[in-house]
Amino acid sequence: MREAIIKFFPLVSISFLAAFLSVVFFVPKVRAFALKIGAVQKGGSQHGLGARIHSGVVPNIGGIAIFTGFILALLLGIMVRPALINEFRVELLAIVLGAALMMIVGFIDDVWEMSAPARMAAQFVAAGILVVNGVQVSFITNFFGDSPFLFLEGIAPTILTILWVVGFTNAFNFIDGLDGLSSGMATISSLSLLAVAIQFPDRGAAILLLAALAGSALGFLRHNYSPAKIIMGDSGAYMMGYVLAAVSILGALKITATVTVAAPILILALPVVNITQVTLRRLSRGVSPAAAGNDHLHDILRLRSGSKNIAVVVLWIAALGLGALGMMLSNTPPVLMYLTIVMTVVLMASVCLWRWLEVKRERMAES
Repeated sequence: MREAIIKFFPLVSISFLAAFLSVVFFVPKVRAFALKIGAVQKGGSQHGLGARIHSGVVPNIGGIAIFTGFILALLLGIMVRPALINEFRVELLAIVLGAALMMIVGFIDDVWEMSAPARMAAQFVAAGILVVNGVQVSFITNFFGDSPFLFLEGIAPTILTILWVVGFTNAFNFIDGLDGLSSGMATISSLSLLAVAIQFPDRGAAILLLAALAGSALGFLRHNYSPAKIIMGDSGAYMMGYVLAAVSILGALKITATVTVAAPILILALPVVNITQVTLRRLSRGVSPAAAGNDHLHDILRLRSGSKNIAVVVLWIAALGLGALGMMLSNTPPVLMYLTIVMTVVLMASVCLWRWLEVKRERMAES
C-alpha cells in the first residue's frame, strides 16, 4: 500500500492542483459568457412543482468550467504518467466520452430545456458507452456465500451497469439544490474513493479520474459556496454524477477480497437516499418522481433548521461520515483514512473562507 501511494502521489498532486486552478480560473469567464447569452436562473422563479430558493439572477452553466478543468487535469496527468493511456486507454476514453455527452446534454437543458425522455435517452447512451467498452458491473459482494463475490452472467451486468449509471447521474442532479451542496459532496466523495483506490498499484485510471474530479469540484466550490456566483446546472451535475458512477464501477473491476464492492456504494449513498425518499414521497401523493420540487433532504433540513448553510454543512458532514464508513469497509489504513478526512475538511473550509472573505470585501466596497 505504501508503495502504491508513493507511486501515484505526483500524479494525484499535479492532477488535483491542475483541475483546481483551472476551474478557479475559468469560472469567471464562463460566468461572463453565461450572462452574455442569458444562461441564468432567476431566484424565486417557478421550477416544476416548487420554486428556486436562491436570490437574484445567477448563471447556471458552471458545468462548462468544471468539465474544462477536468479534461485539462486528465491531459496533464497523462503527461506525468504516459503509461496510463496505454494501459487504460479504452476505460479513460469511454468515461471521458460519456462525461462529454452528459455535459453537452446538460448544457442544452440549462439553456433551452430538453424533454425528460430526451435527457433519459442521452443518459442511457452514455451508460451504453461504458458497457460496450467493458466498463460494467461484473460481480457484487456475496454476503451469504463462502466466496467474497457473486459473479454475474448473461445480460445481468449490462442491466445493472445501466441502472446504476443512469440512476446515480439523476440522483446527483437531484441533490444539486443549495449553494455549494453538490460541489462539496463531489469533493468529499471523490477524495474518499481516491483514498480507497490509491492503496492499489493497478488503479491508475480511477486514481487519475478521481484526482481530477476532486480538484474540479473543489475549484468550483470556491465560486459556488453561498452566496453562489454561479450554479453548476445540469451540465455540471450530470457530468459529475456520471463520472462518479463510472469510476465506482471502474474500481470494482480491479477489486480484491479485502475491499468489498459495497464500499463505493456506501461512499456515494447520500444522493441515492435522497432520490429514493423523493420518489417514494411523490408516488405516495400521485406525483411524477421526475418533476422538480422542494421535497429533497436539503429542503427538509433547510426548513427545519431555518438556514440554507446549516443544511449544507449537515449534509456535508453526513457525506463525510459515509465516506469514512466506506473507507473502513475497504480496510483503508487508519492513517490514510484520518489524513483523507482532515485534508477534506481543511481544503473545503479554506475555499469556503476564501469565498466568505470575497463576499465581505464586496459588501464593504458597496457600502
